Amino acid sequence: MPVFDAFDDDLDDLKERAQDPDAGVRRVAMMELAEQVGPEAVVLLLKGLGDPDPSVRAAAAKALDEHDGPAVVEGLVGSLEDADDAVRHAAAESLADKKEPACAPLLIERAEHPDPFVQAAALRALRELTLPDALAAALRALRSPAPEVRREGLGVIGYLKAEEAMPALIATASDPDATVRRATMAALVFVRPGGPGASTLVAGLGDEHWQVREEAAASAGKIRLPEATVGLIGALDDGVWQVRAKAANSLGRLRAESAVDALGGTLGSEISNLRKEAAAALGEIAAPRALNWLEPAAEDPDPDVRKLIRWAIGRCREAV
Repeated sequence: MPVFDAFDDDLDDLKERAQDPDAGVRRVAMMELAEQVGPEAVVLLLKGLGDPDPSVRAAAAKALDEHDGPAVVEGLVGSLEDADDAVRHAAAESLADKKEPACAPLLIERAEHPDPFVQAAALRALRELTLPDALAAALRALRSPAPEVRREGLGVIGYLKAEEAMPALIATASDPDATVRRATMAALVFVRPGGPGASTLVAGLGDEHWQVREEAAASAGKIRLPEATVGLIGALDDGVWQVRAKAANSLGRLRAESAVDALGGTLGSEISNLRKEAAAALGEIAAPRALNWLEPAAEDPDPDVRKLIRWAIGRCREAV
């Protein structure tokens, strides 16, 4: 039997089961439609979004993550207002993966919706489209009383790398909600060394919440922000190892020779992931004096750490 005939048979079976009186059968049919291709499968799933049973609607929304097209986006946007929370969340998760520029006007409209959940989901879907037309809605989102809306607005701004939004970004760095401050640190990833916002990113290394500090450390490395070097070296003593790991990674990206001794001391950490980051950073910096730290650590108990230390030693010896 040709492959396409087998698909047709499967689809005919799914059509029947999608209309079965038993909601459990219909739900499983929606789940299996995720594996089907073509417009007929999409039509069945879109019909599933209107099923009287919320578990079927949620399954249809999840399955639509595997399908694309303006009709899919429109259906998922409509489900953001479903009466059932599970359906709403499934629709939001699937919608976030869509990249349909043709649907931007619809998403921008929903970014002004009175329901914060709908607003946030629309902004999240707009983020990776990187459309300048979304900037105004994202800036308005920063004034929302709902932290999830402010957070998603920051995501749009970060993807757009909108210089004109810098004053607003600097303001949100002191937001009362830690998740919003963290999103601000991520959005500041387009800051230029010495430019507006650089000091705000550096200040984030001292935030009271560890995830904000971690994000600030990561962003400082991504843009190789030299004025963050001192703060990143200080972050190697942070009370949370994830912050220390991000700081070590970023110091490697910065090729910060002034961090060699602090990174070398980190090779004695009990946390292998942190030792890996420190060894990798020392290899990136490739300063000969790092050998004073690397060679004694060459017999690290973790094989991944040992491998990185050997690589770092080779890099440092080449620089002699």
